[in-house]
Amino acid sequence: MSAPCGKPKAPRLSPLEPTGSRTKVGDGTGGGCLFTDPHSIPLMDISRLRRELRNERLQLSRQTLKQHSLQLLRLASNSKAFRKSHRIAFYLASRGEIDPQPLLDLALQTGKLAYLPTLRARPGNGLWFTPFNHSTRLIENRFGIPEPASRPRRIIMPWALDIVFLPLVAFDTHGNRLGMGGGFYDRTLAFRRHRHHWRRPMLIGLAHEFQRVSALPNQPWDIPLDAVITEQCIYTFKSI
Repeated sequence: MSAPCGKPKAPRLSPLEPTGSRTKVGDGTGGGCLFTDPHSIPLMDISRLRRELRNERLQLSRQTLKQHSLQLLRLASNSKAFRKSHRIAFYLASRGEIDPQPLLDLALQTGKLAYLPTLRARPGNGLWFTPFNHSTRLIENRFGIPEPASRPRRIIMPWALDIVFLPLVAFDTHGNRLGMGGGFYDRTLAFRRHRHHWRRPMLIGLAHEFQRVSALPNQPWDIPLDAVITEQCIYTFKSI
């Protein structure tokens, strides 16, 4: 079930601009979301959690997916983080993921540079980020996900990006992210663990509100998120 939105106490609200490391929630317009108990799936049953949330995503109607995508656009585009960023990595939604396409279109319309992840076999089964616009030719990777069909010399290193928007299967209110299990983003962004001051790129997960869970295990190789934006709320976990 989706968590309801309401009007929590003022100090808990933040339009993607927190003043500390405590989780804060805002809807980008002055309203906010009240915390409720989300999925009560056992903490260590990650395979079951991943399967159930993926199935729940697949049950969303086209109308609901479109509505969530437009609500995401409203929240994200009004955030200071998006307005001040120039080089932004997106993803192409599949299998019921919340779709950032309208936000990507807005980024291109306003002169920002957009990038998409491209699988790399070596080194380390990570990701490249390749320039994208509406004339970019796409090919399907080994997971059946479209990605730019471009040469490696056009890639950008992740630390040169301002924002990376990440898909996810689940998230908690401590900034932990559960992905598809391949670890591609964690390997690509591992350098973030060794940076204490310069925190670019900003890592922002995009999700449906029902993908929020009470807690996720935090493994040593996991790279925590700076924020998550759903169709209802903006959750911030760090000073960004």
